[in-house]
Amino acid sequence: MGNLLLGADFSHKVMPGWEVLNEDKTTFHKAEPPELRGTFPPKTAGAYYMLRSSGLLDDFDVSVSIKFTSGSKEDVRAGIYPRLSNDGGYGFLISVQASYTFGFFEKDEKDGMLSWKRLLPWTSHTALREGFNESNRLRVICNHDSFRVYLNGVFAGSFRDNQFSVGRVYLSVDPGEKQHGRFTFSDLQVREAPGR
Repeated sequence: MGNLLLGADFSHKVMPGWEVLNEDKTTFHKAEPPELRGTFPPKTAGAYYMLRSSGLLDDFDVSVSIKFTSGSKEDVRAGIYPRLSNDGGYGFLISVQASYTFGFFEKDEKDGMLSWKRLLPWTSHTALREGFNESNRLRVICNHDSFRVYLNGVFAGSFRDNQFSVGRVYLSVDPGEKQHGRFTFSDLQVREAPGR
């Protein structure tokens, strides 16, 4: 793995290089490892952001451990949005049902809103652990126009796309429309992309 560019110490709120979003819904815990936890109400459209990088990044290797602690099993999901800006960006998500998806956000010319375009439909993967209170590690390598996805250390897919070359890294959660969702993130690392 490449040199560490940006880490996050979730044991306290002040984290150089990161901005906490939806502060009223998030808490920090000195567990082992330290955890960022959030409780979010149902939402009819879109997702919530918990954290974003302060600076812009182009090529990097980002990974985080995600745990779902409660919510609607059919709807709850979370993940990483790399290279995201007001013009769009990418999204990589896992669900409590041991499935994953990835795609990108595209800016609508008429209203300026971002809409989700799926590159991979929700797909089950044997590397993911199903159920609540199970930790799964999501890793995404962004290197020029190449993207690789790893689930718990297992290669899960790749694609090439050159729409978005730079943006911020976001941690995102989606409780769905039915009930509150509770999420836990730990061991967030942003490293140099391999070969850089």
